[in-house]
Amino acid sequence: MADLRRSRLDASSRRAGVLLLIPACCVVGLFLIVPLLIAVVFSFTRYDLLSAPRWDGLKNYRDLLSDPQFLTSIGNTVYFAIGQVVIGVVVALFVALLFNRRLVGGGAMRTLIYLPQAMSYVTVSLLWSYLYDPSIGPINAVLQHLGLDQINFLTSTNLAMPSIMIMSLWRNLGYYMIILLAGLKAVPPELIEAAHLDGAGWWSRLIHVTIPQLRSPMFFVVVTWFMGGLQMFTQSYVMTQGGPDNSTRTVVYSMYESAFLGLDFGKASAVGVLMLVVVLAVAIPTQVIRQIRSTRGASHA
Repeated sequence: MADLRRSRLDASSRRAGVLLLIPACCVVGLFLIVPLLIAVVFSFTRYDLLSAPRWDGLKNYRDLLSDPQFLTSIGNTVYFAIGQVVIGVVVALFVALLFNRRLVGGGAMRTLIYLPQAMSYVTVSLLWSYLYDPSIGPINAVLQHLGLDQINFLTSTNLAMPSIMIMSLWRNLGYYMIILLAGLKAVPPELIEAAHLDGAGWWSRLIHVTIPQLRSPMFFVVVTWFMGGLQMFTQSYVMTQGGPDNSTRTVVYSMYESAFLGLDFGKASAVGVLMLVVVLAVAIPTQVIRQIRSTRGASHA
């Protein structure tokens, strides 16, 4: 009798769980799955919103992969994403190590570093456009006061993307610093003390003790920062409009330009599908690696 009641309770719980999942599944299907399928279909068509879509096969993909401007945007996007991650992780870890010590006013300084994260990319881009301005910007004003030549940060093909990268690092540093700082707080102090007693210096303790203990937060920071870099658009749109000479043109900017300036929604959909493939190519292997690591950790435990 007790087993029968338990089985009925389990069946009732399963039905309740399914009923509770239905609204979420409907939302995901309506706002994620359906638009994704529509974009995939449109990527094989010629569609300008003014006439019915016309089937074009793989023409959009062939045109994109043979377009030097689009290939340039791919290179710019990868350069931005990798550069942001490589420099950003080092700086974020260094700042997190500083705040892991007892500092006077450490809480206030952490708040100041995190504050840009609360600002939108549009706001930050407008702010840094003013800072970089060669005529009225304070950075060039200081340079001229020191007797140095002004720097055209956003109109130089060599400096435009690094300038946007610096701005993006400033905006995102606080968020990733907090994640790494939380990981540092979780490092067992006994390990650090044991390494210190064994004669290991600060650098040896950092490389051989601290960083290995930060594998999980470091993995999260690298993957999310890189994938966010692949989707860079607002900074380029607000600060440089993809210039000068396409040096800050990114894949998402190409998609925007094809859709809303050229009214070529078939080509824009093809860009979006290619972008999705790249993101999945990064996300799926990293998720598999993470699962393997967690399985190995559980087996060792």
